[in-house]
Amino acid sequence: MEIWLSTKTKASLPIRRLTRLILAGVALVLGLSSLAMSQQTPSCPEDFEVANPPFADVGEPPNVSTWKKLSQLPTSCQIDIQYPAKLTVALSSLFEHEGTIEDLAQRLGAISKTKNLRYWSVSNEKWRRLISNAYALESANTKSARTDFTAQELLGGNTWFFAQNDTSTWGLNRFSLKIVDSSPDHLILESSNTSRLRLGPVTLFNPGDAQTVLFLQRFEGTVWQYFSLSVIKKSGLPLTTKSVINRQAAFYRLLIGQAPNAGPPLAP
Repeated sequence: MEIWLSTKTKASLPIRRLTRLILAGVALVLGLSSLAMSQQTPSCPEDFEVANPPFADVGEPPNVSTWKKLSQLPTSCQIDIQYPAKLTVALSSLFEHEGTIEDLAQRLGAISKTKNLRYWSVSNEKWRRLISNAYALESANTKSARTDFTAQELLGGNTWFFAQNDTSTWGLNRFSLKIVDSSPDHLILESSNTSRLRLGPVTLFNPGDAQTVLFLQRFEGTVWQYFSLSVIKKSGLPLTTKSVINRQAAFYRLLIGQAPNAGPPLAP
């Protein structure tokens, strides 16, 4: 996440250098984005008929809703919130896909394809690299690198792990990946950080603080429904809503086969 760290307190030279590095690399536009916060509770597509936000038409940018301090989610959303979450973001859209659910699972398992993924940086006002390194893991050990997951592995229902180096955090981060339900026409995938995400001495997220659930469902013929819900339960520093949206948009475009900068930023 793009973040912000106060520099009001007097610091030693090394700390000031660290702070300048943080601000230069991941500066936050203070305050939440100007996007309106949704007043309705998110509605995940239970039975794949109703969703909030509603599905955008094929070829249109995804509809987006955001919530601050959301304290409860419907059971269909697969994420349990024990306390008011710092930020919740949902993307909802229809997209064209002529292949099978296995093809989509294969794309989800292609962890290496996220390397050098680009997104719109609000603070830098340009497209920039989001992920500098990414690979699948044989186990929860970040040293157990392996080839990308196959569709059959993911659709088997086991929990898998992968590692990513986000350009706005320090070090290698570990995440879990699990398809909790699937059929020839749909799948539900859960993902969560299983390691701490840090920026120098600051912990951005503790394990489990950032969770995402993804719903994919064939709507009609070659038209599919896409619905993602990302919940940031806690964060060691302020977040910018637009940055979270644009990061989710980057993964959305990658999954449906669009170039990251194919069209204007979702949250400019």
